[in-house]
Amino acid sequence: MEAAAVQRKRQLGYALKRRIAALDPREDHEEVARLTLEVLYGDPIGVHAGLLIGFSRQVAVPSIARVIYRGGGGDTMHDIAPRIDDTLALFGAFLKWGPSSPEGRAAIARMERIHARFPITDEQKRYTLATLIFEGDRIGERLGIDQFTAGQREAIWRFWRSVAEQMPLGDLPATSEELRRWMLDYEREHWRYTNDAHQVVERFFEDWTTRWFPRPARRLGRQILLAMMGYDLRAALHLEAPSKHLERLLRASIRASSSLTLIRPYRSDRSWLDYFGRHHVGVPDFERMGHR
Repeated sequence: MEAAAVQRKRQLGYALKRRIAALDPREDHEEVARLTLEVLYGDPIGVHAGLLIGFSRQVAVPSIARVIYRGGGGDTMHDIAPRIDDTLALFGAFLKWGPSSPEGRAAIARMERIHARFPITDEQKRYTLATLIFEGDRIGERLGIDQFTAGQREAIWRFWRSVAEQMPLGDLPATSEELRRWMLDYEREHWRYTNDAHQVVERFFEDWTTRWFPRPARRLGRQILLAMMGYDLRAALHLEAPSKHLERLLRASIRASSSLTLIRPYRSDRSWLDYFGRHHVGVPDFERMGHR
C-alpha cells in the first residue's frame, strides 16, 4: 500500500521540469520521453489530437491511404474508436516501460505483426516514425508555443529511434535534423489528394468530435482540429479552413494553458494506458490489441 501511494505521488510542473532537466537526454532518453510525453503533456485530449493529425499526414500519401481505407473495409472505417485506443495503448506501452524492456519489446513486436499483414514499405514506416517525432513541435509552431527544450527534443528523437531499431527499421538518418528534412521532402513528393484519404480523415473527425464534444458542440470540435492541422495539410486533403476568429481564440487559449504548466499537479506514473488502455489491467495482453 505504501509503495503504491509513493508511485501515485503528484508533482507540480516546475518540479517535474527540474527532474527532466537533471536527466541526460542521451543516456536517459526513455525516462525523459516518458516524463515529457506521458506525464507532463499526457492529457488524453491532446494526445488524441496529435495522433489524428499525424495519421492525417500519413494518409495524405495515397499508398498509405489505400492500406488504411481498403476499399471502405478497413478497421478505421467501421470500428475506429477501438483501433485508435489500441494504437495509443501500444504507444503508451512503449513509453511506460521503454523499448529496451521486455514489455516494450513485446508491444513493438505486436505492432510489427499487425503491420506484416499489409503491404507497408520501410519508406512508409520511416515517414510514419517522422510524424510521431515531429508532430508535437509542428502543432506547437502553429499555435505559437514552444513546449519542448532542446534536451527533450533530443530524448524524443532517441526514444523513437530506439523503437525503430527494435522493429527493426534501418536506413534512418544520423540526426533528427536530417530526418526532418527528409520528411518535408517526402511530403512534397508524395502528398496527393485521394478520395480514400478524405474518407479516412472524415472518420478521424468523427472519432474526435464524438469522443470529446457533446452533440451541440461537435461543429466547434471539428473547427478546433482543423485549426491544429494547419493550411498545408488541409489543402492536401481538400478540407475547409476554420474561422479566423476560432484560430485566434485557440492560440490564446493554448498559450494561457501552457503558462499554467509549471503550477499544475501531475501524477508521476501517469500513462497513455490510463485512458486508451483502460480496458486492460496491469501489463496488457498485447495480442488482444489492434487488427485481428
